[in-house]
Amino acid sequence: MKSLLKLSLLLSFVFAFAACGGGGETTETATPEPEVMDDGVRTIEIFGTDDMRFAVAEAGEGLATEGMSKGYMILTAIEAAPGEELRITLNTESMLPATAMSHNWALLALGTDTDGFARASITARENGYISPDYADQVIAHTAMLGAGQTDTITFTVPSEPGEYDYICSFPGHYAGGMVGKLIVQ
Repeated sequence: MKSLLKLSLLLSFVFAFAACGGGGETTETATPEPEVMDDGVRTIEIFGTDDMRFAVAEAGEGLATEGMSKGYMILTAIEAAPGEELRITLNTESMLPATAMSHNWALLALGTDTDGFARASITARENGYISPDYADQVIAHTAMLGAGQTDTITFTVPSEPGEYDYICSFPGHYAGGMVGKLIVQ
């Protein structure tokens, strides 16, 4: 009976230790907070949400928003001047593992077949879901980000006026409505 009690206590300790992380090495890396840069470049902080939307914390100059998503305003368009430098910081907020819910922000060249890009990118997992067949039609993109991850990119807005699509190319997100326009005027 004492042996059974000792075994039970030992197993309880082992399970409790394992549940607390076991004290072993961890492979997770924390994504540092984005640096606030005061270099005159307009910075837009965008959140990718579990309901497949690009969102912002608050409306701002040159941002078109509508409705709400997870406490954020849904971002539908960004207005920019030709040749303007623009910085996009994308944060993924999710309760799901990265294999089920990740986001990126990919700005496509004017006239790109956005549907074709999205379809081709579904199979480009090894390339961050950016199809190599369309790589020359991507103006700028963030990395593919799982929950709690952040990436910042800076690019020059195209000089040709028009409406440029930006999408999340994670499988199903474009079709689910994770898309917007960069309006250059």
